[in-house]
Amino acid sequence: MSTSAEYTDYVLDQLSSLGVIHTSKMFGGVLLIIYGTQLGVIIEDILYFKVTAPELQTKLQTQGSQQFTYTRKDKEEPVVIKNWWSVPEEILEDRDKVVDLANITLGREDL
Repeated sequence: MSTSAEYTDYVLDQLSSLGVIHTSKMFGGVLLIIYGTQLGVIIEDILYFKVTAPELQTKLQTQGSQQFTYTRKDKEEPVVIKNWWSVPEEILEDRDKVVDLANITLGREDL
């Protein structure tokens, strides 16, 4: 699992109005942290937000979002990370929409 610097820069640019986002490497991807809170992660050039609210998970799922999964060598079934949901491309491409979603994810705005 890896993430390109170009995609990471694109995501950070789209989210720049949120404030300073700190990054760190995680599982070959990039962890996104803002104000000491995990916003999400970028893995294999896909942005996942950490979504804990069930109603937001349901809304994202209806928009085509998927949970992050990976396969372990010692298991046949994929491992599902239940709170990491992909940000649909049409939302990521619209700066206002992705910032709104980030604020909802962070609990700064209501759904």
